[in-house]
Amino acid sequence: MIKGTGIDITEVERIKDNLSNEKFLNKIYSANEIEYLKKRKFNAQTAAGMFAAKEAVSKSLGTGFSNFWPYNIEILKNEDGKPYVNLTDNALMRAKEINIENIQISISHTSEYAVAFCIAE
Repeated sequence: MIKGTGIDITEVERIKDNLSNEKFLNKIYSANEIEYLKKRKFNAQTAAGMFAAKEAVSKSLGTGFSNFWPYNIEILKNEDGKPYVNLTDNALMRAKEINIENIQISISHTSEYAVAFCIAE
């Protein structure tokens, strides 16, 4: 059963301008995500896609980032390269409160924009 949906679009340039800012990175991305971004040489399209996905997931939880941080929503990749969501701390607690057991995520980007859509089940 669908409990929530979320969508977000992000300007790649806005994220690119902040990728050298360690404070920004640590506020938005988890340690696992930062390691992945390092492997991708901090590709701005990848980082913007992850950012859009975090926003979309926060919307699907019905709260935005009101009681947790963006780094509490991890956007990771499985062995096939498919993105998946891992929630931690208060984001995980919020999902449990509203009985969300699974979050499907789709991410796409151009050179200018990244977009993400999610369905919380």
